[in-house]
Amino acid sequence: MMSLLMAFLVLFLIKPGESQTNISDNNINTPIRSFCGRNPPIIISNFIQKRNSTLGEIRRQLSSNGVFYATAQSLAEGDSVSGAALCRNYLTTAQCVACFDVGVSQLISCVTGNGAYVFLDNCFVR
Repeated sequence: MMSLLMAFLVLFLIKPGESQTNISDNNINTPIRSFCGRNPPIIISNFIQKRNSTLGEIRRQLSSNGVFYATAQSLAEGDSVSGAALCRNYLTTAQCVACFDVGVSQLISCVTGNGAYVFLDNCFVR
């Protein structure tokens, strides 16, 4: 009887946990941390073209159902660009791409230096 009373007391005192829902209103893609490199590109116009091409390829890969990690690179002469993105695996494809887009909007301001990344609530882009 005492053990039953003790079990009831423990269950009564425990607060139930709550997980994050997968509703799009809760996935606001808040930037947590970002970094812009300090090494200037050799030719800024070539760097921007390669960066945009690389990020476009990553976005194309993430647009496929069930893809939560993507990489791409542009290694032509001058500034080589490589990139990667990782989404949390509970996101829908649309939520993953939306998070990536927010990350890209943060990264495109990094034209003064090569090498950048941004951590968001639901994804990572570099």
